[in-house]
This record gives sequence, C-alpha cells and structure tokens, in this order.
Amino acid sequence: MKKLYSQMSMAELEQEMKSLREELDRAEFPSQRSVIERKYYTAQAYTLDPSDFPPGMYKVEHVQLPFILSYVNGIMAWGTIGEEPDASFPISMLTRL
Repeated sequence: MKKLYSQMSMAELEQEMKSLREELDRAEFPSQRSVIERKYYTAQAYTLDPSDFPPGMYKVEHVQLPFILSYVNGIMAWGTIGEEPDASFPISMLTRL
C-alpha cells in the first residue's frame, strides 16, 4: 500500500513528483492530465513551508482571476476568487502578486 504524501520524506516526495511528471508526459486525455497534475501539485505542496504564504493576493496556476488568500490550513490555501467566497488550492499552485 502506498504511503500518504503527508507521511513521505522529502526524498520520497521528490521521487513521487518525478514519477508523476513522467506519467503526465504519457497521459493521453485532458481529464487524465488534470488528475495527475492535481496529484503533482499536492505532492509538491508538502515540500513547501505553509508559513511562506501570508494572507494577500496571489496568482493561481491555470486560473485567470486573482486569488485573495485569507488563511492556510495544512497545505491548502483558503480565500476568495472572483465571486466564489470559499475557494481553496494547494499552496504549490500559488505565486505572490
């Protein structure tokens, strides 16, 4: 049985991300790519420090509207995007504006 990302060491996470990148290259359908990409961002989020993401405005990967981060809970950033009051994304998808 596979470990949870939260139980993996940094080396295991790096190996998982490498494996997911290879899987992404072989994906044939957009829905497949989407699922693998989300797994990649989730694994990558566990390699980051949540305290490096203070509240404020961010760009989210593959999203046009700015994201206003309210708080971080674990690896998930919570805030608002457009008219959506409760949006969340893995912190690895965020870039500070």
